[in-house]
Amino acid sequence: MSKSKNVLVIGGSGFLGQAVCNQLAQAGYKITAPTRRYDKAKHLLTLPTCHIVEANIHDRATLGRLVTGQDIVVNLLGVLHSKPGKPYGQSFRVNHVEFPKVLCTAMSKHGVKRIVHISALGVGVQNPAPSMYLRSKTDGEAIVKDSGLAWTILRPSVVFGREDNFLNTFASLAKIAPFIPLAGAEARFQPVSVSDVAKAVMVCVEDHGKETVHNTYDLTGPEVFTLKELVQISARAVGKNPAVFGIPEFAAKAQALLMELAPGEPLMSRDNVDSMKIDNIRTSGRLFPLAGYESLSIVAPEYLRAKHLPSDLDEFRTRAHRRD
Repeated sequence: MSKSKNVLVIGGSGFLGQAVCNQLAQAGYKITAPTRRYDKAKHLLTLPTCHIVEANIHDRATLGRLVTGQDIVVNLLGVLHSKPGKPYGQSFRVNHVEFPKVLCTAMSKHGVKRIVHISALGVGVQNPAPSMYLRSKTDGEAIVKDSGLAWTILRPSVVFGREDNFLNTFASLAKIAPFIPLAGAEARFQPVSVSDVAKAVMVCVEDHGKETVHNTYDLTGPEVFTLKELVQISARAVGKNPAVFGIPEFAAKAQALLMELAPGEPLMSRDNVDSMKIDNIRTSGRLFPLAGYESLSIVAPEYLRAKHLPSDLDEFRTRAHRRD
Protein backbone atom coordinates (compact mmCIF):
# COMPACT_ATOMS: atom_id res chain seq x y z
CA MET A 1 0.00 0.00 0.00
CA SER A 2 1.38 3.39 -0.98
CA LYS A 3 1.66 5.93 1.80
CA SER A 4 0.15 8.51 -0.59
CA LYS A 5 -3.28 6.90 -0.11
CA ASN A 6 -6.14 9.30 0.55
CA VAL A 7 -8.06 8.90 3.82
CA LEU A 8 -11.28 10.71 4.70
CA VAL A 9 -11.60 11.02 8.49
CA ILE A 10 -15.13 11.84 9.62
CA GLY A 11 -14.89 13.37 13.09
CA GLY A 12 -11.20 14.15 12.65
CA SER A 13 -11.27 17.34 14.71
CA GLY A 14 -12.47 15.60 17.90
CA PHE A 15 -10.58 14.04 20.78
CA LEU A 16 -10.17 10.65 19.12
CA GLY A 17 -10.01 12.14 15.62
CA GLN A 18 -6.95 14.21 16.44
CA ALA A 19 -5.08 11.12 17.62
CA VAL A 20 -6.09 9.20 14.47
CA CYS A 21 -5.05 12.07 12.18
CA ASN A 22 -1.70 12.34 13.97
CA GLN A 23 -1.01 8.66 13.35
CA LEU A 24 -2.05 8.89 9.70
CA ALA A 25 0.05 12.00 9.09
CA GLN A 26 3.13 10.43 10.65
CA ALA A 27 2.72 7.50 8.26
CA GLY A 28 2.44 9.84 5.25
CA TYR A 29 -1.24 9.47 4.38
CA LYS A 30 -3.13 12.32 2.73
CA ILE A 31 -5.95 13.19 5.11
CA THR A 32 -9.19 15.05 4.49
CA ALA A 33 -10.83 16.19 7.73
CA PRO A 34 -14.25 17.83 7.27
CA THR A 35 -15.48 20.06 10.07
CA ARG A 36 -18.59 22.13 10.63
CA ARG A 37 -16.49 25.11 11.74
CA TYR A 38 -12.93 25.66 10.54
CA ASP A 39 -11.79 27.21 13.82
CA LYS A 40 -12.73 24.00 15.66
CA ALA A 41 -10.09 22.09 13.66
CA LYS A 42 -7.18 24.54 13.77
CA HIS A 43 -5.22 22.14 15.96
CA LEU A 44 -4.86 19.91 12.89
CA LEU A 45 -3.04 22.62 10.90
CA THR A 46 0.31 21.38 12.21
CA LEU A 47 -0.17 18.10 10.34
CA PRO A 48 1.47 18.62 6.92
CA THR A 49 -0.66 16.08 5.04
CA CYS A 50 -4.01 17.04 6.59
CA HIS A 51 -6.49 19.10 4.57
CA ILE A 52 -9.23 20.71 6.66
CA VAL A 53 -12.52 21.27 4.86
CA GLU A 54 -15.39 23.30 6.31
CA ALA A 55 -18.41 21.24 5.30
CA ASN A 56 -21.80 19.92 6.35
CA ILE A 57 -21.27 16.17 6.23
CA HIS A 58 -25.02 15.58 6.59
CA ASP A 59 -25.64 17.17 3.18
CA ARG A 60 -25.67 14.33 0.65
CA ALA A 61 -24.14 16.30 -2.22
CA THR A 62 -21.36 17.61 0.02
CA LEU A 63 -20.65 14.14 1.38
CA GLY A 64 -20.48 12.78 -2.16
CA ARG A 65 -17.81 15.35 -3.04
CA LEU A 66 -15.84 14.52 0.10
CA VAL A 67 -15.89 10.79 -0.63
CA THR A 68 -14.84 11.18 -4.28
CA GLY A 69 -11.20 10.26 -4.78
CA GLN A 70 -10.73 8.72 -1.35
CA ASP A 71 -9.22 5.27 -0.84
CA ILE A 72 -10.33 4.72 2.76
CA VAL A 73 -12.96 6.27 5.04
CA VAL A 74 -12.64 6.31 8.83
CA ASN A 75 -15.96 7.10 10.50
CA LEU A 76 -15.50 8.41 14.04
CA LEU A 77 -18.78 10.32 14.17
CA GLY A 78 -20.60 9.88 17.46
CA VAL A 79 -22.59 11.78 20.07
CA LEU A 80 -23.16 10.95 23.72
CA HIS A 81 -26.49 12.69 24.30
CA SER A 82 -29.85 13.01 22.59
CA LYS A 83 -33.34 14.07 23.54
CA PRO A 84 -35.63 11.12 24.29
CA GLY A 85 -37.30 9.27 21.43
CA LYS A 86 -38.30 5.82 20.18
CA PRO A 87 -36.28 3.75 19.57
CA TYR A 88 -33.70 6.53 20.02
CA GLY A 89 -33.63 10.30 20.01
CA GLN A 90 -33.07 12.50 16.97
CA SER A 91 -29.36 13.19 17.54
CA PHE A 92 -28.63 9.48 17.90
CA ARG A 93 -30.74 8.69 14.84
CA VAL A 94 -29.08 11.34 12.66
CA ASN A 95 -25.48 10.64 13.68
CA HIS A 96 -25.40 6.91 14.46
CA VAL A 97 -27.97 5.50 12.04
CA GLU A 98 -28.84 7.84 9.18
CA PHE A 99 -25.31 9.11 8.61
CA PRO A 100 -23.68 5.65 8.23
CA LYS A 101 -26.41 4.78 5.70
CA VAL A 102 -25.81 7.91 3.62
CA LEU A 103 -22.03 7.50 3.94
CA CYS A 104 -22.04 3.88 2.79
CA THR A 105 -24.34 4.77 -0.12
CA ALA A 106 -22.00 7.58 -1.19
CA MET A 107 -18.98 5.31 -0.92
CA SER A 108 -20.60 2.65 -3.09
CA LYS A 109 -21.65 5.24 -5.66
CA HIS A 110 -18.14 6.67 -5.95
CA GLY A 111 -16.25 3.39 -5.86
CA VAL A 112 -14.73 3.69 -2.39
CA LYS A 113 -14.77 0.23 -0.80
CA ARG A 114 -12.87 0.42 2.51
CA ILE A 115 -14.41 1.75 5.73
CA VAL A 116 -13.26 1.62 9.36
CA HIS A 117 -16.29 2.30 11.56
CA ILE A 118 -16.09 3.19 15.24
CA SER A 119 -18.96 1.76 17.27
CA ALA A 120 -19.13 1.17 21.04
CA LEU A 121 -18.45 -1.56 23.55
CA GLY A 122 -21.73 -2.97 24.82
CA VAL A 123 -23.35 -3.33 21.41
CA GLY A 124 -24.88 -6.79 21.09
CA VAL A 125 -24.64 -7.63 24.79
CA GLN A 126 -28.39 -7.24 25.40
CA ASN A 127 -31.24 -7.19 22.88
CA PRO A 128 -32.89 -4.77 22.97
CA ALA A 129 -30.15 -2.65 24.50
CA PRO A 130 -31.14 -0.68 27.61
CA SER A 131 -30.26 2.77 26.23
CA MET A 132 -31.00 4.84 23.15
CA TYR A 133 -27.27 5.27 22.64
CA LEU A 134 -26.58 1.54 22.43
CA ARG A 135 -29.68 0.86 20.32
CA SER A 136 -28.61 3.48 17.78
CA LYS A 137 -25.05 2.13 17.71
CA THR A 138 -26.46 -1.37 17.14
CA ASP A 139 -28.51 -0.23 14.14
CA GLY A 140 -25.57 1.74 12.76
CA GLU A 141 -23.39 -1.36 12.87
CA ALA A 142 -26.03 -3.37 11.00
CA ILE A 143 -26.11 -0.79 8.20
CA VAL A 144 -22.33 -0.90 7.79
CA LYS A 145 -22.29 -4.70 7.78
CA ASP A 146 -25.02 -4.86 5.12
CA SER A 147 -23.40 -2.20 2.91
CA GLY A 148 -21.38 -4.51 0.69
CA LEU A 149 -18.23 -2.53 1.59
CA ALA A 150 -14.95 -3.85 2.99
CA TRP A 151 -15.72 -2.90 6.57
CA THR A 152 -14.04 -3.24 9.93
CA ILE A 153 -15.93 -2.29 13.11
CA LEU A 154 -14.11 -1.27 16.28
CA ARG A 155 -15.92 -1.19 19.64
CA PRO A 156 -13.93 0.83 22.19
CA SER A 157 -14.79 1.06 25.85
CA VAL A 158 -14.72 4.55 27.35
CA VAL A 159 -11.63 6.30 25.95
CA PHE A 160 -9.15 8.10 28.18
CA GLY A 161 -6.31 10.48 27.36
CA ARG A 162 -4.88 13.89 28.13
CA GLU A 163 -7.74 15.83 26.51
CA ASP A 164 -10.59 13.49 27.48
CA ASN A 165 -13.90 14.74 28.88
CA PHE A 166 -14.11 11.75 31.20
CA LEU A 167 -11.37 11.58 33.83
CA ASN A 168 -10.61 15.29 33.45
CA THR A 169 -14.20 16.09 34.40
CA PHE A 170 -13.95 13.97 37.53
CA ALA A 171 -10.63 15.61 38.44
CA SER A 172 -12.10 19.11 38.04
CA LEU A 173 -15.13 18.14 40.10
CA ALA A 174 -12.99 16.63 42.86
CA LYS A 175 -11.04 19.89 43.20
CA ILE A 176 -14.17 21.79 44.29
CA ALA A 177 -16.56 19.19 45.74
CA PRO A 178 -16.10 17.68 49.23
CA PHE A 179 -18.47 14.85 48.29
CA ILE A 180 -19.69 13.38 44.99
CA PRO A 181 -23.04 11.54 44.76
CA LEU A 182 -22.63 9.20 41.83
CA ALA A 183 -25.10 7.52 39.48
CA GLY A 184 -24.02 4.03 38.45
CA ALA A 185 -21.26 3.96 41.03
CA GLU A 186 -20.79 0.19 40.77
CA ALA A 187 -21.02 0.02 36.96
CA ARG A 188 -17.84 -1.54 35.59
CA PHE A 189 -15.68 -0.10 32.83
CA GLN A 190 -12.57 -1.29 30.99
CA PRO A 191 -11.15 2.02 29.70
CA VAL A 192 -8.87 2.11 26.66
CA SER A 193 -6.34 4.83 25.86
CA VAL A 194 -6.90 7.16 22.92
CA SER A 195 -3.48 6.24 21.55
CA ASP A 196 -4.38 2.55 21.50
CA VAL A 197 -7.62 3.22 19.64
CA ALA A 198 -5.70 5.31 17.11
CA LYS A 199 -3.15 2.50 16.71
CA ALA A 200 -5.95 0.03 16.02
CA VAL A 201 -7.39 2.32 13.34
CA MET A 202 -3.94 2.56 11.75
CA VAL A 203 -3.58 -1.22 11.67
CA CYS A 204 -6.90 -1.41 9.81
CA VAL A 205 -5.87 1.33 7.37
CA GLU A 206 -2.57 -0.44 6.64
CA ASP A 207 -4.12 -3.89 6.47
CA HIS A 208 -2.25 -5.22 3.45
CA GLY A 209 -3.54 -8.78 3.81
CA LYS A 210 -7.09 -7.64 4.55
CA GLU A 211 -7.08 -9.67 7.76
CA THR A 212 -9.30 -7.16 9.55
CA VAL A 213 -11.93 -6.85 6.79
CA HIS A 214 -15.43 -8.03 7.78
CA ASN A 215 -14.39 -8.38 11.41
CA THR A 216 -15.69 -6.71 14.58
CA TYR A 217 -13.25 -6.08 17.43
CA ASP A 218 -13.44 -4.88 21.03
CA LEU A 219 -10.94 -2.28 22.24
CA THR A 220 -10.42 -2.50 26.00
CA GLY A 221 -7.56 -1.73 28.37
CA PRO A 222 -6.01 -4.30 30.71
CA GLU A 223 -7.89 -3.13 33.85
CA VAL A 224 -11.50 -3.15 35.01
CA PHE A 225 -12.76 -0.40 37.32
CA THR A 226 -16.07 0.60 38.82
CA LEU A 227 -17.15 4.15 38.06
CA LYS A 228 -16.59 4.96 41.74
CA GLU A 229 -12.98 3.75 41.48
CA LEU A 230 -12.40 5.89 38.38
CA VAL A 231 -13.64 8.97 40.21
CA GLN A 232 -11.37 8.17 43.16
CA ILE A 233 -8.34 7.66 40.90
CA SER A 234 -9.00 11.03 39.26
CA ALA A 235 -9.41 12.72 42.63
CA ARG A 236 -6.21 11.27 44.11
CA ALA A 237 -4.26 12.37 41.03
CA VAL A 238 -5.07 16.00 41.87
CA GLY A 239 -4.48 15.58 45.60
CA LYS A 240 -8.11 15.35 46.68
CA ASN A 241 -10.13 12.75 48.55
CA PRO A 242 -13.84 13.59 48.34
CA ALA A 243 -16.45 11.23 49.70
CA VAL A 244 -17.77 9.30 46.69
CA PHE A 245 -20.98 7.35 47.16
CA GLY A 246 -23.58 5.73 44.95
CA ILE A 247 -27.20 6.83 44.70
CA PRO A 248 -30.26 4.71 43.74
CA GLU A 249 -31.62 4.75 40.19
CA PHE A 250 -34.59 7.03 40.90
CA ALA A 251 -32.24 9.64 42.39
CA ALA A 252 -29.77 9.11 39.55
CA LYS A 253 -32.48 9.79 36.97
CA ALA A 254 -33.56 12.93 38.82
CA GLN A 255 -29.96 14.11 39.06
CA ALA A 256 -29.39 13.42 35.36
CA LEU A 257 -32.57 15.28 34.39
CA LEU A 258 -31.35 18.39 36.22
CA MET A 259 -28.03 18.13 34.38
CA GLU A 260 -29.85 17.82 31.05
CA LEU A 261 -31.80 21.00 31.80
CA ALA A 262 -28.67 22.98 32.66
CA PRO A 263 -26.93 25.00 29.91
CA GLY A 264 -24.19 23.30 27.89
CA GLU A 265 -23.26 19.65 27.46
CA PRO A 266 -24.59 17.60 30.38
CA LEU A 267 -22.17 15.74 32.60
CA MET A 268 -24.70 12.91 32.84
CA SER A 269 -27.99 12.16 31.07
CA ARG A 270 -30.81 9.77 31.85
CA ASP A 271 -29.75 7.73 28.83
CA ASN A 272 -26.22 7.48 30.25
CA VAL A 273 -27.76 6.01 33.40
CA ASP A 274 -29.57 3.45 31.24
CA SER A 275 -26.33 2.58 29.42
CA MET A 276 -24.67 1.78 32.73
CA LYS A 277 -27.21 -0.96 33.41
CA ILE A 278 -24.82 -3.27 31.56
CA ASP A 279 -21.11 -3.34 32.35
CA ASN A 280 -18.85 -1.67 29.79
CA ILE A 281 -16.33 -4.51 29.78
CA ARG A 282 -15.23 -7.12 27.27
CA THR A 283 -16.95 -10.49 27.66
CA SER A 284 -16.98 -12.79 24.64
CA GLY A 285 -15.95 -10.21 22.04
CA ARG A 286 -12.75 -10.47 20.03
CA LEU A 287 -10.00 -8.18 21.34
CA PHE A 288 -8.16 -6.20 18.68
CA PRO A 289 -4.62 -7.63 18.36
CA LEU A 290 -2.29 -4.89 19.58
CA ALA A 291 1.09 -5.71 21.09
CA GLY A 292 -0.04 -4.26 24.40
CA TYR A 293 -2.62 -1.90 25.83
CA GLU A 294 -1.80 1.09 28.03
CA SER A 295 -2.79 0.94 31.69
CA LEU A 296 -5.08 3.69 32.98
CA SER A 297 -3.72 3.41 36.52
CA ILE A 298 -0.24 4.25 35.20
CA VAL A 299 -0.97 6.74 32.41
CA ALA A 300 -3.94 8.74 33.70
CA PRO A 301 -2.54 10.10 37.00
CA GLU A 302 0.42 11.59 35.12
CA TYR A 303 -1.62 13.65 32.66
CA LEU A 304 -4.21 14.59 35.28
CA ARG A 305 -1.51 15.97 37.57
CA ALA A 306 0.10 17.82 34.67
CA LYS A 307 -3.20 19.43 33.62
CA HIS A 308 -4.77 20.18 36.98
CA LEU A 309 -1.93 20.91 39.39
CA PRO A 310 0.25 24.02 39.08
CA SER A 311 3.86 23.53 38.07
CA ASP A 312 6.75 24.80 40.18
CA LEU A 313 7.09 27.75 37.77
CA ASP A 314 3.40 28.61 38.13
CA GLU A 315 3.74 28.59 41.92
CA PHE A 316 6.83 30.80 41.72
CA ARG A 317 4.99 33.31 39.52
CA THR A 318 2.01 33.32 41.86
CA ARG A 319 4.20 34.02 44.87
CA ALA A 320 5.95 36.77 42.94
CA HIS A 321 2.53 38.21 41.95
CA ARG A 322 3.39 37.87 38.26
CA ARG A 323 0.82 37.17 35.57
CA ASP A 324 3.08 36.94 32.49
